[in-house]
Amino acid sequence: MSDVLADLPAFVSESEPWFRASLRTLVEQATISPGVTDKGPILAGVEVAAALMRESGAEVEIVPSAGTPALIARFSPPGHGAPKARIVVYNHLDVQPATAENWEQDDPFRFEVREDQDREVVYMGRGTTDDKGPALCALRAAEWVARHELPIEVVLLWETEEEIGSPNFGEILEARKQLLAADAVIVSDTIWPSAGHPAISTGLRGGLLVSLSLRTGAAETHSGLTGGVARNPLRELANLASAIGDAEFWRLDALPPSQEEVESYLRTGFDAQYFRKSHRLEQLESDVPLEMMLRLWARPTFEIHGLVGGYTGPGIKSTIPATGELKASFRLVPNQNPRVLLDRLTSFVQAFNPAVEVAELGSFEPYRGHITGPVHEAIVHGMTQGFGREPALVREGGSIGAVPQMARVLGVPIHFLPLSLPEHCYHAPNESFDWRQAKGGIASYVHTFAHLVG
Repeated sequence: MSDVLADLPAFVSESEPWFRASLRTLVEQATISPGVTDKGPILAGVEVAAALMRESGAEVEIVPSAGTPALIARFSPPGHGAPKARIVVYNHLDVQPATAENWEQDDPFRFEVREDQDREVVYMGRGTTDDKGPALCALRAAEWVARHELPIEVVLLWETEEEIGSPNFGEILEARKQLLAADAVIVSDTIWPSAGHPAISTGLRGGLLVSLSLRTGAAETHSGLTGGVARNPLRELANLASAIGDAEFWRLDALPPSQEEVESYLRTGFDAQYFRKSHRLEQLESDVPLEMMLRLWARPTFEIHGLVGGYTGPGIKSTIPATGELKASFRLVPNQNPRVLLDRLTSFVQAFNPAVEVAELGSFEPYRGHITGPVHEAIVHGMTQGFGREPALVREGGSIGAVPQMARVLGVPIHFLPLSLPEHCYHAPNESFDWRQAKGGIASYVHTFAHLVG
């Protein structure tokens, strides 16, 4: 196998022009998640992505759903013999919305590049790191595998509804279950804790998204006429939020990390100041690295995302609003169930303030990944070769609704090969990716695939 890999360094280094042009093509398709805009931009982006896949030598199918479609690209080994391994690699084409107001770029969907002494080339624009850059790393590696006729079948699965929880993805999985039959799925949609140490995600937090709404009148009233007598929905919702934050019901059933996991966290080189700077945070609840890692990866959370209602214009308008809405979410860890949590939340709210209505806006199951077996060993080997350092094992603070669906429908282990960094600004303004991560990602994938059949 070492002879086959001899030309890999040259192949990777010569791939930058292809990577730049391909990423530009994808980023400038504004594939904003369905539900925010109409389907047109995503459908156009799917056609562009399918053309890139075909140019790389894949057999491509666009699979429809009740929502927006998915892409399946198949790179099969030559001849008629059975491959030694079969791997599905999952990425997604849809992106978060973006407005230029908070971006350094005039247009977040206009691809830009700049040279960088440390990262070599930085690619800027919405979707560069989440998840189009990592997707292209897998595509380039699959092309290399096909060119060198390795006895492995690589199937790329690119979804278009990840950012809204993958509501129709199960339909696609069921429809193409046979085509997607594999030894394992590899997901490249997670983040290293620090730029200096590669990491493999071993699990995802689940999530429960909710709206808590309260109506106390038919119209807003003047506080000088009704204040002290009229119920104030915003104040009551704020009190409720505080009570939920102090409660224990959303912390129940959480499994703590093992000592082995904690020791792996400590090897990541997690740096509190790097984390704060990368996410543009001015203050932290804790700046103790281990405590931060435990809060980010291994403990459930309750967060408020918006308190809607009342007057929000300039100055003040001293009225009491008639309605209010609290938008909030919980992140869940292994052994917690979003359905059980929703029941507990509803009971808690009913006891605290029976007038508040609870509505579920979405939910995701937590997922505990596999840290044993040939695919995990191949990924560890691949990332060690690709980045020159053995990866640490961490959990992921975020959620990917597609992952538990793939585990359930396809019945295979889900593994992770992360490529993004905190400084790449997932979901945030000024999203970016860089060539140093991309070339390491291409090499990591190739070495992973080669290890599985070598």
